[in-house]
Amino acid sequence: MPTSSKSIARLLAVVCAAVLSVASAQVTRVAVFPFDAAANTQAYQLGLPSAVQRALNQVPGVYAPPIGDVALVANKALDAEADVNQTVGRLFDAGALVTGQVTLGGGGVQATVNVDIAGQVQTVQASGQDPADLAVQVAEGVARVVAPQVPAEVMERVRAAAADTPSLPSLGPTGLAASSLPGANVTDLSVAAELDADSAWVLSEYAKVAALAGDMDTAAAYATLAAEAAPADAEVQATAGVVLRSAGRAEEAAAAFGRALETNPNHAIALAGRASLPELAGSDATADLQAAIDAYPRFIDAYLRLAALQSNPQRTVQTLRRAERYAPDSVLLRATVVDQLLDVGAVDDALSYLQQSVADPLSRSAGLYALARQLPASHAQQALELVSAGEEVFPDSTELDVARADLLIKTGEPGSAAELLRPVYEANPNNREVGGMLAVGLARSGDLEGAKQVFEAQRGTGAQVDLGLAEVYLAAGRAAGALELLRPLAEASPDDPQLQALYGTALVRMGRLEEGRGVLERALELDPDNALAQRSVSILEQQSQLTGDADITFNEEAGVAFQQGLYALDVGDAVAARDAFTRALAAQEGNPLAAFYRGYARQLTGDDRGAILDYQQALESLPQSDIVMNNLGYAYLQTGRVDLALENLRSAIAANDQNAQAHLNLGLAYLTLQDHQRALTELERAVELDPDLGPTLEQLIAATRERTAE
Repeated sequence: MPTSSKSIARLLAVVCAAVLSVASAQVTRVAVFPFDAAANTQAYQLGLPSAVQRALNQVPGVYAPPIGDVALVANKALDAEADVNQTVGRLFDAGALVTGQVTLGGGGVQATVNVDIAGQVQTVQASGQDPADLAVQVAEGVARVVAPQVPAEVMERVRAAAADTPSLPSLGPTGLAASSLPGANVTDLSVAAELDADSAWVLSEYAKVAALAGDMDTAAAYATLAAEAAPADAEVQATAGVVLRSAGRAEEAAAAFGRALETNPNHAIALAGRASLPELAGSDATADLQAAIDAYPRFIDAYLRLAALQSNPQRTVQTLRRAERYAPDSVLLRATVVDQLLDVGAVDDALSYLQQSVADPLSRSAGLYALARQLPASHAQQALELVSAGEEVFPDSTELDVARADLLIKTGEPGSAAELLRPVYEANPNNREVGGMLAVGLARSGDLEGAKQVFEAQRGTGAQVDLGLAEVYLAAGRAAGALELLRPLAEASPDDPQLQALYGTALVRMGRLEEGRGVLERALELDPDNALAQRSVSILEQQSQLTGDADITFNEEAGVAFQQGLYALDVGDAVAARDAFTRALAAQEGNPLAAFYRGYARQLTGDDRGAILDYQQALESLPQSDIVMNNLGYAYLQTGRVDLALENLRSAIAANDQNAQAHLNLGLAYLTLQDHQRALTELERAVELDPDLGPTLEQLIAATRERTAE
């Protein structure tokens, strides 16, 4: 994203040279560029176009997004050697492009602004010494071009919004904050709020920047002041609504969004804000989000929220992919699609998606290539090839260094990862992602002290640092180190569910099962939906059922590898889990828990024959385990050995008639033999024992019941 006047001027040199036609069917979306400005008029470069953009958003049926997004796309087009105007027009589906130039002359400031509608350019000229006067002239002129039939009362709101432009000392910081480009800071906006205390625009931008800095009390106070000062200004109300919602003042936020939409029903930010509070606003979240996207086709947050409302993963991905037409450059969007594909096990699709994405020059970025690190260990080689391709285009990217290190850790080379990142960390000691990944590499290699030094050098000391370091140790399979850090924290904060979940997980991974169970149950009492506690309890119950009264211990090396395998299962990487459990078995041959879990990981990767060998090994030490027999039976079923599947599944049920999964798998085995009556009995028994299976098996049971009636 551009951050300097030099980069903005670079795009303006192209845009202002020739205003070309825009492919758009209607004049409802307006893309306002940063204006070209000499060194002595720098405050106007972002301040004046932002004033115009805000003023246009007072017009119903018109929406102009923040100018920083336009600048981002323009720079992307330049880098890709694409036509800037055509690219901006297409990605914003813009009906009008607004460019401008600001100079000093004739005793004041001169502004020349071009409005391009479908290749027809109209020019607005303005001059003056006061930024607000200049903004009113330009905004009114542009509005009359963009919306020539605008009613007088609407034009009055356009003028009022433009007249809210602050004095020259405040114009630069306020314009930067409004543009959504990086660099705005609380100090500059605080000074601006003192100098221009009567400007609702300044107050709302100060509130926004304060909220981003974490000062929610100040943010909410100034958002309220801004909203009271300009009750009919759609931009002020939308910004105030966002801040108030972040501050937890939902009713006030809903009211602010409502006022913004009374002025302009097509204001994208206000529509998305109202969608986040549908009960208070009395609105339809889906309809509001779709309307926000219609107004602002590159509105990634609206797409993400709309995707989250979809009924199934396929529709979620479809919703997200709709956004690619307008936001091919969004790494957040691409990352979310990859996450969705990986969540449903479509790893090959995720790989293909990334390979196709980086082929588009407008999409290409170091961050996009670095998404390869999300791929599981099964695709580590292809992921490393993507990272290598990215390093050729972006040779100085620390993001790609971190991605390569992450993949090395996944493939069992933490020492190589640490070696790669050490010089990167020394050159970028304040880069938390580099330091965090280096700490993981060191911890996975067994250098806990080195990991601690790196972690504390970046984050200092204290409870939150210890908590973060404990999470690193758990990810590295070093539960003993995590436990040492978590014990005093858990004792000091007994009502923190996430902390108790981490502590309980560390206890379980150290083999202190009953103690860990008590802590995890406490975490779930505090937060029944705590995902970590739920997963850890599930693994704990499985291990308890597997081992019964048997005392199964690990030596240190095997224990670390086993913990790493459990962590890999937690994050859904079956290949990394399989490899970790293989290391555990190499360090401690014949350990039945390591054998069982490697078999489970092998099954997840499709290696049923390998899983059978591991389950058989586990069964030698755990001959009464219904879980091992069930998994072994299912693996036999997958390989076509129905006879051996029946034998093991019947044995599992004989050992534990309450095992719903064994009844389910036995039912599937009978279906393979076309024995529909016995299959129906087992499937219904599975649902009786575990009602959560009902929706999944409903259609299968109905079909089986029909076959038994024939």
